[in-house]
Amino acid sequence: MKLLAMLLRFYSYLFSLLFGLFLAGIATVILISGAKNYRFDMVPWMKGDTVLYVLLGAGLAGALAAVLALAGKWKPLLVAFTFLSFALLVYGFFVSPVYRFYGADQAKAVAWLSLAALGAFVGSLMQYYPAQRRR
Repeated sequence: MKLLAMLLRFYSYLFSLLFGLFLAGIATVILISGAKNYRFDMVPWMKGDTVLYVLLGAGLAGALAAVLALAGKWKPLLVAFTFLSFALLVYGFFVSPVYRFYGADQAKAVAWLSLAALGAFVGSLMQYYPAQRRR
């Protein structure tokens, strides 16, 4: 059991770091290029350039959460980031009436990403696995 908990924790760190860098990278590229033909219908409650700044901030927060949790500091930030990532993926893609899939392959890819985010959330909770049982 402790090996599984350790693997899930490591997966949570890796997912948060890579997903955070991905979000920040996309937002940075769009902001630098000045493109105006992007659509982020899956991000709820925001439109226009505001969504880019929110994605940039969320991405940097996710990367920071992974680094801080790996260092043993601010562990709740990782739990919050992974939970919000999972919740916003499910809401933005599956629950919200705004976003539409263009094919089964796209829906399947987003379902796998949502499942990966759920796994990262469970892994982030493994940080609180009792220390006496980890030895």
